[in-house]
Amino acid sequence: MPTSTKVGSVSRARYEEIIAEDRKLIEVDTKIQFKIGDHALEIEPMRPHCGSLPAAGEELLGVRETLELYAEDVGVPYNQVRLNRQTASKWPAEYRIAGVSFEIHRILEKLDDRFERITKPPSHPRDGVARWTQDAAKRQVGWRVDSPQTAQEKVEAIHDLAVDGQVAARVATDFLRRPNIAFRAAGDDYPDYRLAA
Repeated sequence: MPTSTKVGSVSRARYEEIIAEDRKLIEVDTKIQFKIGDHALEIEPMRPHCGSLPAAGEELLGVRETLELYAEDVGVPYNQVRLNRQTASKWPAEYRIAGVSFEIHRILEKLDDRFERITKPPSHPRDGVARWTQDAAKRQVGWRVDSPQTAQEKVEAIHDLAVDGQVAARVATDFLRRPNIAFRAAGDDYPDYRLAA
């Protein structure tokens, strides 16, 4: 961790107080999101896509309609209820890890070995402390990260931005103005270029 006496406009000590307080808030938020997901599961359990037919004389709302009603009645967006329900279904209470945010649980839910993997957070590159960040979780599932660190992640970020033709043309022009970069790029793309010349 950096040894400066200030972080932004606050002292290092105040920064540490803020971090401790906010980690507690994130833990409360995680519990709330899982509770909403658990309640949504109780109201509408996960089921095969074909669903089940109501009993004779019983009229049921569809899953979406029921969850929309629940979301409206508690004042939460439908998509949030839907995501909370999905994540709660993938993380039974006994596998949820205190101190790990709901969002990280949501990202890792894609993994078959998620119950084991979540107990082994990677070391953070800044200070070496083992802890989950959203980018660390995204790396585990192969998603694009918000703050690219490796050369490959940075290249992928450039590719995402270069989908826009104007951006791609500007980047290509800027790179071509750097002869050492253009030469290396040509050499990488065409390994026999110098032999053919």
